[in-house]
Amino acid sequence: MSRWSNSPVAIGVGTREIVVGARAPGLWRPRKHLPSTAPASFAIPEDQYGTETGLLDALRAALVTTPGADAGDADDAVERAPREAKPSTRNAHVVLDDFWGIHAILRGDFRTLRPRELEEVALAHFTDTYGIDGETLLVRFCVQQGGRALFASAMSRALHDGIHEVGASGHVRISRLKLGLPEMLNGIDVAAGGDALLMFVAEELMQAVMIERRGWAAYDAQRLFPGDAGNASRLAELAEQLFERSATRAGLKREDCTIYLFGNDTDPAPFEARFAAAIRRAQPATDHSPARRLMEYAQ
Repeated sequence: MSRWSNSPVAIGVGTREIVVGARAPGLWRPRKHLPSTAPASFAIPEDQYGTETGLLDALRAALVTTPGADAGDADDAVERAPREAKPSTRNAHVVLDDFWGIHAILRGDFRTLRPRELEEVALAHFTDTYGIDGETLLVRFCVQQGGRALFASAMSRALHDGIHEVGASGHVRISRLKLGLPEMLNGIDVAAGGDALLMFVAEELMQAVMIERRGWAAYDAQRLFPGDAGNASRLAELAEQLFERSATRAGLKREDCTIYLFGNDTDPAPFEARFAAAIRRAQPATDHSPARRLMEYAQ
């Protein structure tokens, strides 16, 4: 039996792979005490790229093939385990690439609305914008302090339920399931700055969050084609377009706005030529895959 068989796990779900690693079970087990077992990667087959079926099949393989075990360990465990023993249930935190969901920042007066009403506002936006049946979506949201902006995320209800069902079949309880962008934003302090464009670059998607007067102003995203993610000049052009679509305050110019770069390692020079400044914050090791970075957020 694996050394992780009873341990909580962190799962990062990218577009091409799923990475499973150990997760500290509580404040009394800090990150430095995580099990030494290296994270394990499970590929999503190329012919199932971008499909919920491909994601769920890869996740099923990841949960059945528990990292840290070899055939000898499994055989020994079978010999030692009582016949009537039931498999232990592990807890898992899962963070998905934003490819698997959609986001929006809505402006208005949300101070007196109840949670159900906020959900209806978010669902109406996603339905009107993307032409998606609201019954097929699961929505999460957060109201900005002051009640004038709503950050909403949505993912397929079928995918959400499928992940929980796959987890249950592998004796894993999915205790936390989130998209990546909200997790990344939680780690960013925007209160110290003024107007800014936060840009998050992954292999298939570039996302922008506009910050005006220290608050959320707008969200926009741009799908990337092969080669775009590694082309800083092309990304800078797209960032300029995202700024033009996202700026909501009259008179705000990109030459007066700082852009912050997150995600893939990107040369800031082309951005410095278009914005007031380009700042690349400290990132995880650049040799880590997007799914590995998502797994680290799940820890």
